[in-house]
Amino acid sequence: MSNNPIIAGILSLLVPGLGQIYAGEANKGVAILVAAIVIANLNIIILPLISMANPVNSIETPPSRKLWSYWIPRIVHDAASFWSIVFWIWAIADAVSLTQGR
Repeated sequence: MSNNPIIAGILSLLVPGLGQIYAGEANKGVAILVAAIVIANLNIIILPLISMANPVNSIETPPSRKLWSYWIPRIVHDAASFWSIVFWIWAIADAVSLTQGR
C-alpha cells in the first residue's frame, strides 16, 4: 500500500513532521516536530523578553534607545517568524516528496 502525497502534505500542514511519520520516516518526523516546537517556543518567548527588558515609553525613552527598545525586537521577531514559515513549508514539501517516490 502506497502513501498518499496529499494526505502527507495535509498532515504536515496541521503538525510539522506528522507527514514524515505517515510516510514511514518516523525519526525524521520526530526531529522535525521537535525542531518546530523549539522554533515556535523561541519565537513566542524572544519578543516579550526583549520588549520587557526595553520598554518603550514615548515620553521618557530617548530617541537613541528606541532602536533597541522597539526596532531590534521587532526585526528579531519578524525574522524568526519568516524562517518558521519557511521551515514549515519545507516540512510540507518534504512530506509530499517522500510519499511520491513510493
